[in-house]
Amino acid sequence: MKTNLTNHEKNNRTLVIFIALLLMFSAQVYAQTDTIQTNVSALKEVYANDFYIGCLLSYTHVGFPDDPPVPGQSGVVAPNGGNLIKFHMNSMSPGNNMKPQYTVDISASAAAYNAASPGAERDSVDTHPIVRFNGNLIAQLNWAQRQGFTFRGHTLVWHSQTPGTSFFRSGYTNGGARLTKEKMAERMDNYIKEVIRLLHEGWPGLLTAMDVVNEAVNDNGADRTTDSEWYITFGDNTYLMKAFESARKHTVAYGEPQMKLYYNDYNTHNPNKANGIVRICAPIFQAGYLDGIGMQEHDANNSPTAAQWISSYDKFDPICTEMAVTELDVTTGSASPSPSVLATQANQYGQLFKCFVERSYFSGRGKIINVSKDGLNDRYTYKTNQSSSLWDARNQCKPAFHAVVDVGNNYNALDSLISYADTLRESEYTIESWSNFAAALASAQNAREQNYSASVSAAEALGEAKDNLNAAIAGLVKITTGVNEANGNTPKVFSLSQNYPNPFWSGATSPAFGRGNPTTTIEFSLPENSDIYLVVYDAQGRIVADLARGPYNAGYYKLDFNASDLGSGIYFYKLEAGKYTDVKKLMLLK
Repeated sequence: MKTNLTNHEKNNRTLVIFIALLLMFSAQVYAQTDTIQTNVSALKEVYANDFYIGCLLSYTHVGFPDDPPVPGQSGVVAPNGGNLIKFHMNSMSPGNNMKPQYTVDISASAAAYNAASPGAERDSVDTHPIVRFNGNLIAQLNWAQRQGFTFRGHTLVWHSQTPGTSFFRSGYTNGGARLTKEKMAERMDNYIKEVIRLLHEGWPGLLTAMDVVNEAVNDNGADRTTDSEWYITFGDNTYLMKAFESARKHTVAYGEPQMKLYYNDYNTHNPNKANGIVRICAPIFQAGYLDGIGMQEHDANNSPTAAQWISSYDKFDPICTEMAVTELDVTTGSASPSPSVLATQANQYGQLFKCFVERSYFSGRGKIINVSKDGLNDRYTYKTNQSSSLWDARNQCKPAFHAVVDVGNNYNALDSLISYADTLRESEYTIESWSNFAAALASAQNAREQNYSASVSAAEALGEAKDNLNAAIAGLVKITTGVNEANGNTPKVFSLSQNYPNPFWSGATSPAFGRGNPTTTIEFSLPENSDIYLVVYDAQGRIVADLARGPYNAGYYKLDFNASDLGSGIYFYKLEAGKYTDVKKLMLLK
């Protein structure tokens, strides 16, 4: 049966088809444009000799289609997220799924308590909470293990995202009596034990760090009290030492000594907060339970300054064996920042990474062993609508990414050049070339040591210093030396030989002099160690080249004198060595 459509129905059908095609096209475009860029340097390779490069996110941001499924896991929301993280990183932390709110099964614990017989059985259940890992955490741990990543645990004890007041009350219900300090210490110990046991049994050796306690200090440096069920239940901050003591005991018992134990906090560049962190952590470190300090680093486009960050680092240095940047981002204040704002963000990221790399653990320069950024990209991150990441919402590298790469490459190259430069000896090179080199070296050392800011690019300054020092090293003119091979003896007398060739020709090829070459060789001999002075001067007595000066050992020497900057004429070269003086004439033709 044929149906006749009205014009209105035809228009509606056309509109539906158009919208469907538009959605299909948009999906295809997005799938194409969020493909990661592999024609850039991988961050984990740039900083391979400095620290791990990591991220704090969830499995849904990194899962691959062929990952073995885990019961209870959520669907992947970022199809290319795993490729981005695998390309650039070698470390990972969970977003929320290892926090006690997600690992303590409060309902099952309460049910077990109610089912237990009153007395000893119920008392035991009351201090042994049921701990389980959800599907997303298991899937993420599996993913990290398959990729060969290290893993940072986050977190065991926190005032937030803990199962309400019920975790601190008898029977695991809000109506139960608050546990005594002693009972809560038992419950905490068994809870930590279960987390470590599950990690050891499922992923032995995977974790290299665990944030045992998170955010126990206010910005003014005082203990977090009224908003912390841990502090309220214990009546003081002794829960901190107990948490670290338990974590140490169980990591050792389960054979996980590589799992370093951390205190982690935000706003660590705040001087009052840093002082508070030192106050609570110093005794724990001295007791042998704390290994590291974690600095979250949710930063702004102009804060912290390098000086602020370094000040806190220096405060933490005596109370830990390693440090980590755990949740790094730099917010711009806008979801669509202007190019100038992105340039400022790039400088801020650059100056922070300069602070990190010059204090990196693997290089031996400091204690920063891990730098982990928060989230996946500008779309999937804690700081939403802030354009805070190194990658935009479609995984494309932002100016900040390139600044971070350039800081790593340029700083390490410059540091190696300076180390090499320090091995060079002034007496082996001509005075003029050494003078240029010495100036470039001083400038390079200053560039390496100085702090940068959101308005001054560390990447560019380090790159310029590297290039200038590299050119100065290449421009060094070496004074060659060797003992007479005929008899192997040192010279008997001082001598200054006639240069050769002489005359020498620096112009075009000539029938008389052959191919132009502005270089002539000068030889001299020293029968004893001497302070020497070798110069070239013109017919008016003006010094035109300073060839060698300073202490020289006894021996036969020769050097090449390049006269390309001089005009044709008669010149003289003079050697002074102790009481010895001699002058020779040379002729330059052009």
